[in-house]
Amino acid sequence: MLVSQEATKDFGYLRILDLYSDNELEDIWKEVLHLNHVMDTMPNTWMNSSGRAQTQDGNSKMSGNGLYLDAIYTDRSSSAILNHNRKLFSDDISERMGESHPANKTPYLSINKDVTLLNRYLDSQEYLPHYDTAAFTAITVLLHKPEKIDGGEFYFSDYDTSFGCINNSCVVFPSWVEHSVRTLVCSEDSKRYSIAQLMFINYGT
Repeated sequence: MLVSQEATKDFGYLRILDLYSDNELEDIWKEVLHLNHVMDTMPNTWMNSSGRAQTQDGNSKMSGNGLYLDAIYTDRSSSAILNHNRKLFSDDISERMGESHPANKTPYLSINKDVTLLNRYLDSQEYLPHYDTAAFTAITVLLHKPEKIDGGEFYFSDYDTSFGCINNSCVVFPSWVEHSVRTLVCSEDSKRYSIAQLMFINYGT
């Protein structure tokens, strides 16, 4: 895992390469491919566009599909994704996030709730610029047959900052930052997945 602290003039964030180990990725991919099968055979299980950020005329900004994992698993230990993504709250990551910008230190340490989505993008799909209603967001990219994929870059829209479309890479940032996924170009059997963690601070907890 390679963690780098980066910053714009307004905020700090982390960029992480090789977030998950080979063994963790093996566990995660088994779950992702199973959920992909569930999505194809039981489409109503997946979150529809009404649960996503929308344009002014009421259309979804996301043309891919998404699933709230927390709504599927009553026991988090049954999900490899929900177990392995705890590493984003490790002491090392928390410390590095706090060091990326003074405004991040106390809030990131104060996170006491998070929800996890698994998103899937196929050919020609995208997510237009939007922001999340959380304190922090972590986006981890997973590519099925990456050699057949172009586009699909994760992007900070207001800052003209692209993170490419890199397998097993993650960006952790304040949720108010507008971000997007550029149009994916790929063959039918290749896919771009992302694990999105929305992190909250519930002051009454």
